[in-house]
Amino acid sequence: MVPISYSELMKNTNSYISINLNLKEPVEIGDFAAMFAGVGMQFDRHLSEHHPELKGKAKMYIREVRKGSIVADIFANIPDLVGYMDTVLIVAGFGSLFSKRVSKLIKGQFIEDATKSDISELGETIRAVSHDNDGEMTIETVTYQDGVWNKKLEIKFSSSQARKAVKTLDLQKSSLDKKESVDHERVLMVFTRSDIHDAKIGKGSGDRVVIEELSDKPLALTFASDLAQKRIKHEIREADDNLFKKGFVVDVNVQLAKGNPVAYSVKTLHQVIDLPSDT
Repeated sequence: MVPISYSELMKNTNSYISINLNLKEPVEIGDFAAMFAGVGMQFDRHLSEHHPELKGKAKMYIREVRKGSIVADIFANIPDLVGYMDTVLIVAGFGSLFSKRVSKLIKGQFIEDATKSDISELGETIRAVSHDNDGEMTIETVTYQDGVWNKKLEIKFSSSQARKAVKTLDLQKSSLDKKESVDHERVLMVFTRSDIHDAKIGKGSGDRVVIEELSDKPLALTFASDLAQKRIKHEIREADDNLFKKGFVVDVNVQLAKGNPVAYSVKTLHQVIDLPSDT
């Protein structure tokens, strides 16, 4: 695939995220790279959770570097996206989500339904500013409307506030490590091994699945609901299409060991979607 340039994305988009990192001290390379990796993974996760039917990835560019300041832009690169407002809604949704999460962390409040991946990625995103003596980080959504680019401030926070957020993240991670199970709503589940036979509720079904936003490992599947089992087993037995090219949007209870997922129990099936052909 031919790489997409910054100018091409600017020409074909009507909304993007802008990050401004103002630091008093030189930034450590690892912290700098972690910021981009963290925010990129969060943006990709936002797309997969809220728009599972779209195949999109974050594209990030450093637009400006000057003494004490780095400006970077993040685009939603979605080849099959149609509709003028779609990009605006996706970008605005992510900007609002990020703002709410960081604001809660600064206040010492945990993020609801956060996974260990969420905690790690948020920590990476704010690490650089938290390590600075007197820096700040600004997140804006930028939207093109009526011939003008308009900026909306999503959040602006200081190094001291970032350190408060990191402390809250550490506390939430410790709390999550102690849990034996946790519920997650509307996650995308993909089969890696299937079994046509029914299983007793709460017992192993013989199926193995991957839920990428929770773990990249195939884990054992059980069913907490007879209705969910019937609908999913119907897809396994009767569907004409390749089961392994389908995605299942489900509510699950995740069994944990030392804070890491070890098994999934499906509570509700919301939707079955066709995955992109190269997934």
